[in-house]
Amino acid sequence: MRANTPKRSNRNPGAAWLLLCGVCAVTAVAQQELANLKSRADAAQGIERINLSLEVSHQELEYANKLYTDGEVEKAEVAIGDTMIYINRATEAAIKSNKRLKQTEIDLRKLQHRMHDIGMSLNVDDRPAVDKDVVEIEQLRANLLAKMFGDKAEPKEKSQ
Repeated sequence: MRANTPKRSNRNPGAAWLLLCGVCAVTAVAQQELANLKSRADAAQGIERINLSLEVSHQELEYANKLYTDGEVEKAEVAIGDTMIYINRATEAAIKSNKRLKQTEIDLRKLQHRMHDIGMSLNVDDRPAVDKDVVEIEQLRANLLAKMFGDKAEPKEKSQ
């Protein structure tokens, strides 16, 4: 038995510091990659603009979620705003080019569900802005469906 053996501490401050530096470095690299992706999306046209804008939207939304989790609400709200900018650009490019309408609508639905989930995890005071953006995405999806299907895409009234 080892009842008299003193416990060794498994804490290693050097390892913890190294891990923290590694996480910060990864975050910095991810932000640089996102900035590069944004500049490519801004310069792109047509289908490439749609694809890149949707990719920026997905990454920016996950970054906003991380910021909310870390308690940086103001920065998260800016990231949500950027998400909406690129969602609007992707939608506008899809409607203008009449390309990738279906895939854009599918991606918007995924973004809408993810944003709704993020909103539900927030403090009640922080939810209204996210809820407003969820409704805006729903309207953009309706615009895409109207472009694809015309009058047949009109949403049906809910029966009560």
